[in-house]
Amino acid sequence: MAKITKVEQKIQAPPRRKRVAAYARVSMDSERMRHSLSAQISYYSDLIQHHAEWEYAGVFADYGISGTGTNNRDEFNRMLSECETGRIDIILTKSIQRFARNTVDLLNTVRHLKELGIEVRFEKENINSLSGDGELMLSILASFAQEESRSISENIKWGVRKLYEKGVPRIGRIYGYRAKNGKYIIKEDEAEIVRRIFRMFLDGDSCYIIEKKLEKEGVKSLMGKKLHNEVISKMIRQEKYTGCTLCQKQYTTDSLTHKKVKNGGELPMYFIEGTHPAIISRETFDAAQKELAKRYGVKIVNGIAQKASYFYRQKGEIGSHPKHRSPQWSEERRKSHSEYFRSRKTGLCKYEFSHFIECENCGGHLQAKLRHYADGTDEVRWVDVEHTERNESAPRPLIPHDSVLKEQIADCLGWEKFDADRMFDMLEIITINVDMITLHFKNGGTKSFKYIHRKRTVNK
Repeated sequence: MAKITKVEQKIQAPPRRKRVAAYARVSMDSERMRHSLSAQISYYSDLIQHHAEWEYAGVFADYGISGTGTNNRDEFNRMLSECETGRIDIILTKSIQRFARNTVDLLNTVRHLKELGIEVRFEKENINSLSGDGELMLSILASFAQEESRSISENIKWGVRKLYEKGVPRIGRIYGYRAKNGKYIIKEDEAEIVRRIFRMFLDGDSCYIIEKKLEKEGVKSLMGKKLHNEVISKMIRQEKYTGCTLCQKQYTTDSLTHKKVKNGGELPMYFIEGTHPAIISRETFDAAQKELAKRYGVKIVNGIAQKASYFYRQKGEIGSHPKHRSPQWSEERRKSHSEYFRSRKTGLCKYEFSHFIECENCGGHLQAKLRHYADGTDEVRWVDVEHTERNESAPRPLIPHDSVLKEQIADCLGWEKFDADRMFDMLEIITINVDMITLHFKNGGTKSFKYIHRKRTVNK
């Protein structure tokens, strides 16, 4: 009898649907472009979801972002992250220009996606990145796109300069004004803050002190944050507050990187008077520039005081802390500034010894460093952070335990326990020389003792 064998036929699973995403981008921030982007998103969403062999993997869209780089394109970078995690098989995009205008970025991205087995389809050019001649065509067309971007950039800059020659400045965002119908109008509550900043600066306050005073009053910037001292410094140098505009103070060197540099005479500048209502007088502005120049030892160029190393790192400087230029103040102003910092009423002093302990060798203030321990307790230690920059030969002073210093001060003064208010009433300053503590009394006397290091004990 013949042998009969039953053949089991395996049922093949249906092929997995391709996970398809789309990328859309518009570079201009306008109502028309917003509608264009919405139309692209709707088009690709419908196209992918109505394709039987595709699985919808999302539409990634960047709005108002240039295509000459990838760093600022959040949605583009998020899409690449999804690709790297294996959630996308195909990317659809309208054209090479929408995907990238930088030839290098485009080819690097496409090659990286090709290594991952991900296909990019450019609809307008009818190019598939995985096809044999796909990369060649991309290289040629991307070069045209990059050159077109450079040409557009040059045309825009030419147009802007022609407007400057006609006395038409560009309108941007600036504290104290709001743009309406292509004109600046004064926002009075912010304008009063601007006037106060100029008054406080001319009265002798530094930008840092102005920052702290305004912060205490709850004054916010355009972005809803505190007005930082560097922002205040720029505001004092902002000629627009006089109702005039100095155009082309900066210029863009590269249409791909969009890097801006200070105009040092490479291109013409245009000073246009009466472009908008003034918040401060020209006399007040000029007085502030002279005060900046005198206080920080800088030059006045085109009516504006230059930036000082007191605020900004200079060319060629390295290291975590840039060297600061000492303000060119009078002794009276310096003393007033010092008293402000040491005052307990200003709110600048977080701890009892803030701005109260000074190194005898270099004159620097010891700074508080909070240490966290494994048992959940904290301890403040005091150290002169920039001591070696001021005096390389003398050892760096260090007080490892704030609580121990308080105990020893109380013992030296014959108190049962430390009293900060009582200390401020009696003492002018505390100085330290390695481990020798000197208490300077307001009546002119002094008293010294040696700081004794003790082992830390856990707070109960």
